[in-house]
Amino acid sequence: MSKVVLITGASSGLGQALAGQLAGKGYRVYGTSRSPKENKLPYQMTAMDVQDEDSVRKAIARIVEKEGRLDAVINNAGIGIAGPLEQLAAENIEKVLDTNVKGVVRVIQAALPHLRQSKGRVLNISSIGALFGLPYRGIYCASKAAVDLITEALRMELATHGVQACSIHAGDIQTNINANRIKDYDPSDPTYRESFERVYADIDKDVNKGLPAEEVARQVIRAMESPRLRRYYTVGKPLQRLSILAKRLLPAPLFEKIIRGYSGMG
Repeated sequence: MSKVVLITGASSGLGQALAGQLAGKGYRVYGTSRSPKENKLPYQMTAMDVQDEDSVRKAIARIVEKEGRLDAVINNAGIGIAGPLEQLAAENIEKVLDTNVKGVVRVIQAALPHLRQSKGRVLNISSIGALFGLPYRGIYCASKAAVDLITEALRMELATHGVQACSIHAGDIQTNINANRIKDYDPSDPTYRESFERVYADIDKDVNKGLPAEEVARQVIRAMESPRLRRYYTVGKPLQRLSILAKRLLPAPLFEKIIRGYSGMG
């Protein structure tokens, strides 16, 4: 029997690439978005808003009712935010945390009763940014760091139930995140304006030069199909992967200076 995989945020980017490749390998794939379009795809799209617990539970119930099982969940839905911490609007902070953190928890909670039966898997799409704060992206980095610690706790809680979990530390991926990212700053305030606009331009450039979503999807699937999930997998360009080692080895002031320069702060 084909295994059933749920992928949140599958209408574009990495989620779409994952859905297409997994369907091509014979999995029964269900991708989610808030407003799925009726397209002829090799996988099924279903409505789910990860910010709405009722929507999450109903979507997963529909899948299990139809398929009789759920074997893996890939928590890919997320939203980016950039801006000086001092100027971020509370509602934007809440939106990001509600999507990136609470949304992951909602999906896991609804899926676990079914994943225990299948001894299934949870893969959370995190970020290299979870491992260190990036200027003007503190809230985004914090949301992904939270996902990492949730994953670590989950692994221990599920160890005796046969369910495995991991986080994927993704670097820049060529997706439409630039168009969907929340940009929150006060252009009339000179305190951060010049620095932020320079850094934001570099953020967009880095995404455009990131790994193709199809390549990242291949590496995520390779992890999902491995006999035993490691706690973390890192997927990114060599320089971004090297930054993880650099933080461990370099003195904090030197590492911060490097990150400031890499981010475009000068």
